[in-house]
Amino acid sequence: MANSSPQIIAQMKQAAALYEGGRSRQAREVATEILKKEPRNVHALRIFALSAVNSLQWPEAMKAAEKALKIAPKDPGVLATCSTVLIAGGRFEEALARAKTALRIAPNDPRAYGNYTECLIWTGQYQTCVDLLQKRADAGRLTPGTAATFVAACFELGLYDQAIKASREFLEAHGDTQPLVVTRPLQSFLGRSLEKAGRPAEAVIVFETMNGMVDRGFESSEAEQLVDRLIEAFPASIYQDRGTSPNAESRLPVFIVGLPRSGTSLIERVVGGHPDAHGVGETTLLDEVLATHVGEVGPNQAFMAAEADDATLERIRTDYLRGLQQQGGRSKKRIANKSLMLPRQVGIIGLLFPRSTILLTDRDLHDTAISIWANTFDPIRMAWTNRLEWIGIMAALHQRMMKHWIATLPNPIMTVNYRELATNPKETVPGIIEACGLPWNDACLSPEKVATEKRSGRFAPTLSEQQLRRPINTSAIGRAEAFADKITEFDRGFDSIRKD
Repeated sequence: MANSSPQIIAQMKQAAALYEGGRSRQAREVATEILKKEPRNVHALRIFALSAVNSLQWPEAMKAAEKALKIAPKDPGVLATCSTVLIAGGRFEEALARAKTALRIAPNDPRAYGNYTECLIWTGQYQTCVDLLQKRADAGRLTPGTAATFVAACFELGLYDQAIKASREFLEAHGDTQPLVVTRPLQSFLGRSLEKAGRPAEAVIVFETMNGMVDRGFESSEAEQLVDRLIEAFPASIYQDRGTSPNAESRLPVFIVGLPRSGTSLIERVVGGHPDAHGVGETTLLDEVLATHVGEVGPNQAFMAAEADDATLERIRTDYLRGLQQQGGRSKKRIANKSLMLPRQVGIIGLLFPRSTILLTDRDLHDTAISIWANTFDPIRMAWTNRLEWIGIMAALHQRMMKHWIATLPNPIMTVNYRELATNPKETVPGIIEACGLPWNDACLSPEKVATEKRSGRFAPTLSEQQLRRPINTSAIGRAEAFADKITEFDRGFDSIRKD
């Protein structure tokens, strides 16, 4: 960057500030402009890669990270960026190897050390992480790169008092000077540690602080209008007398549709545990393919797709299936996608793949709401996750959409009840596998073994990653009971939406 023009340097600072402020899409756009002028600008490649990861654009992130690594193979920052991108792709062991290389090159670099301890978390080495960082934590010397990993490791080991102490000390000492990408995850861990320690009143204060850090509004009227437009654009008649093709008859894709934190990750692991299946996580592949062929991004894609002719739909199918096989493997018979954008894309799925299985999640709405509110989501794309009243509004609108899709889609649809899955997996899981058109395999009852296997890249990570490393269990059932006073805000939002 030293040889760059003042304009490029200014753009680099802008891109870095946007990324640290949680505005990943804008950071990626600025980095793209820089790379048009300086294709070998390593700093721009790093910001592009990290921003693309946050926007769920994993293939683009990997290309940028690998290009930066070719240009600067011994740069600890580049190695750390590669490691972060590999984590996002579920390639945890490879990420750890990159992190070790960076630490060997720059043993005193706090970024390299932080990245290494983060990889210990993703590879399940919680005790090792705590042992490495305990002295720093006791001395109040945790850095932005190590504070979250130490707290996360303590949380996973059930050391809630240590997690509370370390996160509070760091936030009190450095919270005002750190970006949201550092402070909000720490607030989330602090709140969840207080919750686990039986101190829900204190947890509420922390979650309110965490969500209040995001200065972003949510217009419920716009959300309701969008849902009603989607329902109007995809009546049952739109699926009648459509052209057919081998691609249209494909059952390769499996779509898992639900609210965030409603069990979509667990169902993906259950399906992906089958040797003939794979889970690609919250892939944005469908969005990307639609953007290429209909020329729109965001919700407007659905309306353009609803008006597309059969030839255009076939081109979309072809590219989506090709991309899905690249991500999930050509030998697989089923590949599951659980993108959080799927609820508004379900109508498109019915046009593209009318024989593909759709799995709908059904988790207690109060438990789901608290789980959403206690975690961190994209503050721009998902601003509604920052208030329980807004979450209630979106839950009601989600139910309205699902009722319509169940009544109109030609696809085989199964609603998976989370409580039944957690309490009676031996009875529930076989039905899920049968709905996907796969023969039974006992591995589907133990998705935690697949999630923790050494083979890299089996699943992309998720907010539920650490939970998924345990056998199917009932620990998340009844979570909202400790927040009875607060949940009334959710009910207010939910009841504000008319019920069809």
